[in-house]
Amino acid sequence: MASSEKLRVGEAIIDLLVREYGVDTVFGIPGVHNIELFRGLHRSGIRVVAPRHEQGAGFMADGWSIATGKPGVCALISGPGLTNAITPIAQAYHDSRPMLVLASTTPTDALGKKFGPLHDLDDQSAVVRTVTAFSETITDPTKLPALIERAWNVFTSSRPRPVHIAIPTDVLEQFVEPFTRVTTQTALPVSNESDIARAAQLLAGAKRPMIIAGGGAINAGDALVQIANAIDSPIVLTGNAKGVVSSTHSLCVGSALVIPRVQDEIEQSDVVLVAGSELSDADLYNGGRALNFTGKVIRIDIDVEQMQRRAIPDVSLLGDSRITLTALAQELNVSSSNSGSERAANLRKSARAGVRQDLLPWIDAMEQTIPKGTVVALDSTQLAYAAHTVMACDTPRTWLAPFGFGTLGCALPMAIGAAIADSTKPVLAIVGDGGWLFTVAEMAAAIDEGVDIVVVLWDNRGYGQIRESFDDVQAPRMGVDVSSHDPSAIARGFGWNAIDVNTIEAFSTALSEAFENRGAHFIRISVS
Repeated sequence: MASSEKLRVGEAIIDLLVREYGVDTVFGIPGVHNIELFRGLHRSGIRVVAPRHEQGAGFMADGWSIATGKPGVCALISGPGLTNAITPIAQAYHDSRPMLVLASTTPTDALGKKFGPLHDLDDQSAVVRTVTAFSETITDPTKLPALIERAWNVFTSSRPRPVHIAIPTDVLEQFVEPFTRVTTQTALPVSNESDIARAAQLLAGAKRPMIIAGGGAINAGDALVQIANAIDSPIVLTGNAKGVVSSTHSLCVGSALVIPRVQDEIEQSDVVLVAGSELSDADLYNGGRALNFTGKVIRIDIDVEQMQRRAIPDVSLLGDSRITLTALAQELNVSSSNSGSERAANLRKSARAGVRQDLLPWIDAMEQTIPKGTVVALDSTQLAYAAHTVMACDTPRTWLAPFGFGTLGCALPMAIGAAIADSTKPVLAIVGDGGWLFTVAEMAAAIDEGVDIVVVLWDNRGYGQIRESFDDVQAPRMGVDVSSHDPSAIARGFGWNAIDVNTIEAFSTALSEAFENRGAHFIRISVS
């Protein structure tokens, strides 16, 4: 492209993202108000994935982001396009993942004036501000490069969160010179050496240590293992950290923070290291009660405000978990013996005993059948809840689930996003019949994109988990006994290979055959 060639603003945005930030995939649905973004996408030659609903675009971008570690990018239309995507934006926000949302908005001369133009929101930026790191409407195109740079600093130098940039339709159509990157790289915060030394001293002297690793430590697996080995400490993972330490490691308890026995062990420990975790209600799932730490607490987090939530630490280490844990590991020249492996093994037994026992054979069948390194996306459904706690995972960024927001319908589009991110990895989605219907149309997108995915449908004829919750409090059931009627016929209608099973043996056979053959495969488990 000649430097003198002018571009429409929509084209210039895409050109900048591709040229300077390495964006190679965008998720979105075209409309009359974002044509200029799609003109830029066409000109760039990058991969554009068109889902069947903007909610699907957001979930795909989120799944893609988990798998790659890079920000997912969405191109949306004004008004309903943006509002349709709010749920996955909120999910990414709650689980601290990067997402760039580019959306058209009302023409400049009508902004906030309630003239009633098509797709008008009185203040589109305000609509999503509570679930983004920042949300801005840009009427001066010269400010866009600096704003995009600001977004990337959020993604790379602080707690990653979604960013929304709204551009009026008339601004998208203006001609400008190609954008130049405005470099304002912000350095990651780094803990001071004295605090790291103090934390190392506490850990070295611990007699009953515990380590909790959250999603913020997703890139810190080696350092976590080094520290755990040095102080002989069990490692408990939150859902977003599943796979950061291999399930086969003798000190790995797994994603069992919701299990009361595990919480008791943490509360009784004399030193607890918490790395990259909010210790949120969603992580603990114990009625809103925070952990009652009786020993010393060391917290590592990139978000300074997070240090004072849920548990005030004795030592605060502000910074990126990987960098900080690596520095901490270098300070630990000890080799403690604190019965770590024995404690971890007992906690794993408690975790397995703490889930619904009738679900375990199905989970065991999946563990024994799916290929090593399979990416697993899970919806909010009974089978998934048990899988979070007991199913093995050996690789980070291969376990995708709505931990922070608890959404329904996310697993299928997240799985599609992950499959697009890396076509060499096998992908499994575990869904319930209720949640699956939220985004069932994305089965068509999967076929269009030619991705290889296996979907396991846990069909309990409605919202099974909610049905049990009604029964637990003796409330009359309402709205929970819904039906997907004939899920396999629906799947076949979208072009998928589909089979119904109702025994463990049939399930294992169907699962094995699905992974042996390319394409989109749908396995319905009919629950009596």
